[in-house]
Amino acid sequence: MIGVVCLALLGLTSALICPDGGMCNDGNTCCKTPSGGYGCCPLPNAECCSDHLHCCYEGTVCDLVHSKCLNKTVSLPWVRRVPAQHIISPLMMEGVRAVICPDGESECPDDTTCCQLPEGSWGCCPLAKAVCCEDKMHCCPEGTKCDLAHSKCVSPTLETFAMREKGPAMKKQTVTCPGGTSRCPNGTTCCLLTSGDYGCCPYLEAVCCTDKLHCCPGNTTCDLEHDMCTSTNTQTPLAKKTPAISNDVDCPDKVSSCPEETTCCLLGDRSYGCCPMPSAVCCPDHLHCCPGGTTCDLEQSTCVSKHGQTSMAVKFPATLTTTSLQSPVNAVPCNDTVACADGTTCCKLLNGEWACCPLPKAVCCDDHLHCCPHGTICNLAESTCDDPTSGSALVPMLDKVPAFSYVSQEESLPNSICDKSTSCPGKSTCCKTTTGNWACCPLPNAVCCDDHLHCCPHGTVCNLEASTCDDPSGFNMPWVTKVAALTTQAQLATEKCDEQTMCPGGTTCCRQNSGQWACCPLPHAVCCDDHEHCCPKGYTCNVAEQTCDKAGTLSLPWIPRVPALLLHRVLPQAIAPSFPLAKNMCDPHTSCPKYTTCCFMNKAGKWGCCPLPKAVCCANGDHCCPSGYSCDGHKTSCTKGPLTIPWYRKVKALTEGAMLKDVKCDDKSSCASGATCCKLPTGKWGCCPLVKAVCCTDHEHCCPQGYSCNMQTGTCEKLVEAILLRTVSLTKVAESQQRAAEMSIDVTCDSTGEYSCPKLETCCKTSPTEWSCCPAPKAICCVDTRHCCPLGYTCDLERGGCSQQAELTWDMFYSHDKKRDFVPF
Repeated sequence: MIGVVCLALLGLTSALICPDGGMCNDGNTCCKTPSGGYGCCPLPNAECCSDHLHCCYEGTVCDLVHSKCLNKTVSLPWVRRVPAQHIISPLMMEGVRAVICPDGESECPDDTTCCQLPEGSWGCCPLAKAVCCEDKMHCCPEGTKCDLAHSKCVSPTLETFAMREKGPAMKKQTVTCPGGTSRCPNGTTCCLLTSGDYGCCPYLEAVCCTDKLHCCPGNTTCDLEHDMCTSTNTQTPLAKKTPAISNDVDCPDKVSSCPEETTCCLLGDRSYGCCPMPSAVCCPDHLHCCPGGTTCDLEQSTCVSKHGQTSMAVKFPATLTTTSLQSPVNAVPCNDTVACADGTTCCKLLNGEWACCPLPKAVCCDDHLHCCPHGTICNLAESTCDDPTSGSALVPMLDKVPAFSYVSQEESLPNSICDKSTSCPGKSTCCKTTTGNWACCPLPNAVCCDDHLHCCPHGTVCNLEASTCDDPSGFNMPWVTKVAALTTQAQLATEKCDEQTMCPGGTTCCRQNSGQWACCPLPHAVCCDDHEHCCPKGYTCNVAEQTCDKAGTLSLPWIPRVPALLLHRVLPQAIAPSFPLAKNMCDPHTSCPKYTTCCFMNKAGKWGCCPLPKAVCCANGDHCCPSGYSCDGHKTSCTKGPLTIPWYRKVKALTEGAMLKDVKCDDKSSCASGATCCKLPTGKWGCCPLVKAVCCTDHEHCCPQGYSCNMQTGTCEKLVEAILLRTVSLTKVAESQQRAAEMSIDVTCDSTGEYSCPKLETCCKTSPTEWSCCPAPKAICCVDTRHCCPLGYTCDLERGGCSQQAELTWDMFYSHDKKRDFVPF
């Protein structure tokens, strides 16, 4: 038999191994089949045709219409692929096969059945397709029922058979990856992924490619440019790695985990804790646990079995899984540059660097390698964490994990990209809908269900009949409904909160406790009553649990809002024979800026400006409220039905003669109020039409406050809590106006000199003999002789407004029009 195995292995060395583990003859090419597997094209370095059935000679292309292989000089018949052979391992040749149990880790011999044991692990019933009895200790032949009262197996014809006892299952053979925290199936190779975790390459002694995504068989090299594994004689497509299996025990909530050889148990606060023994019994007090096969005696604080009594063990908190750990938003800072994830503790290593103990408020052991739960002491001699009162060992010591450096916003993860025009927020998962469009599952690395409506957490299976997400451990949870994905057009549009405030497209305006607006990073979201969080559409806010709830579905963590953006744009105005000034006149001598309201301050005996348009002036003379609200003097607030917000304090009005101050760039140049000075490539000053804008390094563009310039994509990026929330197009910087006496010179409208407009306005005819002034430089005069539009816009008289031309500016994001920006007259 050994000789046969050796011959088989010798044959493999000259064969071509495909990424799915299939085998082709030397000199063939692996090509994908319609089922997603691989077949063999009997040609070296062949061209695989897109029908996934045929292939062509090297240097030719597939002609699917005429079933030919073509190049400039020849036309050859194409070749049909043949199925790949699957490698027979030595174990299979010896006739030893196994049945894999539902936990994916245990296995039973062929012609046996996996059945769960009382302590929750898996055992083997020595019968094929057996019936597992409810006592989890016995089993019966197929087609019979367990009669536990009489310890018999009863058939439909009332024949009886003796019950069979189960034996323990074996653990599958695996390869432990470096670091000891993950493993790969036997016959594969551990390779590092881009995330820093380990993945599994489906080859033995494989070559891990430098892109940390692909791998190749041994004795080949990675050709990343051509996506091939090359050797002296053959080429093979690159194989993609799969994530390695963590040695940690994943808890049923899918966000917590416990160390190897421990058991997840619910704590009193509904989070998970870890019992320091495998297959343990979780006690109903949610504080203690007992070994498998025993029962909890809470009155005596003991674990009782038929063999005697033992002391109860105390649980310690579980750790969050890596996917939720690596965000530094709620990180525990070790120093100014290094942090550990929330729920962990910073501990020093032997070399003086920081590491993270996967427990909150942990005890760092003196060996600088291990740590223990809060309230215990390190016993370095026994490698245990001991109870300080009794001295008994509670849990084994834990190894620390490396700390992570703070990640700048530029290095943070963007949205999940579904295709060129569609994305999902943050770490949510793209899933197809019944119409073929994209939707977002609000879970990371989720499983998209076959009904194209629902999704399940990573590592679970969609149960369409029961409408649940089933875990291999037997834990079931309601499935999750997808939400609409964000399209490029939706991301470009904006959500207007009021006349002064807006939120990016695909978000929702919500009020804060201060009365100011904030943005919930979800479309059509529900604003929670705490005025700090929000939930997806269709969910309700559970303020007590800080979750988003929906009947029959999985509760989601609620979402913090982000600050809203201040609106700043110039609206085109109608032309009138006597054009109004860009300010509000309180009396002939006093004015307030445009978009504010004049209110008389009784105590000072002067006019004041409320920083709101069409505001309500309060009777005390010092405060004001938004339009539609009323002043509540007792609570110093503004009320509108059940909604209460703080009221606004007025500012001093401007007396005529005191001009609105421009933004001064230097002694000679300035920009209009509400703009930002930015240097041009010529070295001169330019004006970005945004308040407190960010000047881009190309000296030609700028971005709104809080955004950063991405010169590669030509966009402004908004990052909130390490998530790329939104991108908008860069804004062009215009040349500034010289601060000279000539600015005060009027523009003459006609040759007679009878009509003129201010320097920064445009003359527009209102009749064959009369003129009026449009309050914008180089403006477009509309043919109706009553309206005008800013430079870069065209008059759209049918729609009654100004439509923006092709060049993109920040203003285009103030409109929900998918084709072009539109501003009403």
